Amino acid sequence: MMSAPMQNKTQDASVKSISDRTMTTSCDDSAYLHLPQTLLASCIFSGVERNTLGRTLSDQDRFNHYPASPLPQISWIFQGQLHMVIENHERMPSLGPALPKIVVAGPQTKPCASWSPGPVHALSVAFYPEALAKLIQLPIRDICNRIEPLEALAPPAFFDLANALFHQKSNSVFHALETLLLPLWQQQRQHHTTPLLGEWIRSLLTRASFSDTGVGLRQWQRRIKQLTGQSQQDLDCFTKVEEVMLQIVDAPSQNTPPLADIAAASGFSDQSHMGRLVRRVTGASPARFLHLQQHEESFWFYRLLEGHLRQARQINK
Repeated sequence: MMSAPMQNKTQDASVKSISDRTMTTSCDDSAYLHLPQTLLASCIFSGVERNTLGRTLSDQDRFNHYPASPLPQISWIFQGQLHMVIENHERMPSLGPALPKIVVAGPQTKPCASWSPGPVHALSVAFYPEALAKLIQLPIRDICNRIEPLEALAPPAFFDLANALFHQKSNSVFHALETLLLPLWQQQRQHHTTPLLGEWIRSLLTRASFSDTGVGLRQWQRRIKQLTGQSQQDLDCFTKVEEVMLQIVDAPSQNTPPLADIAAASGFSDQSHMGRLVRRVTGASPARFLHLQQHEESFWFYRLLEGHLRQARQINK
């Protein structure tokens, strides 16, 4: 359910300033969502930057909660450390070792969390699966539900490009990444863009349907799995949960509709069906999720996502 880049129908994103493609919903400006320029909008879905340097946070507030997502990511840790939270149903969750400075994460079928022992500055960039597969020369299905050092999987030339971000002098690490990546991506000659996660998934399914003539259902399903690392059913789940978020965004301020109304407007057969999918993506029931999003520091990513979806709705009206 990572948010997608938003393209203004009347204004070319490539001429927008960096500030026009960056948003934050945090009053202390410690979390940012970056949207790519047009020439990279078929490669990068979005970037999320977290910078708590100079902030004093409790141990609880240094957690970072993320939803399940069909999008692979590359993350850079510029300062501080991050540890993945390891869930164990038989005992309390534990912390994994400190992550390498650059990691690649495949699509995640379950929500996850990380924790930092102190202040941290990191950037996570979500890519279209078919785009990252070309960049790292590896099928995305091979890294589904995995988080690995980028150096162990990517070709040396691409790792060197990613590692060069640590040495760029720029006020925006995301803009510096765009500058590094653009020449390489232009060689791929990819230009399609989609404004929301659900639209990208529908576009992907359509392109897979017409890529080969006369293919059977199982061949088509294998093609989807090959491109994304996930099944059509998995992708449909993300589309439906994004629609739930859009229904919440469309509601008048401070007036969230009843959950039963949201379920009906989002196309669910009943509220319990919606609840199962929301829990699958976020790890919480719809009511619990709304509370955590509004009140918990560690759910900052979801507040960024809500702000982006609200902006997307306004631009498309």
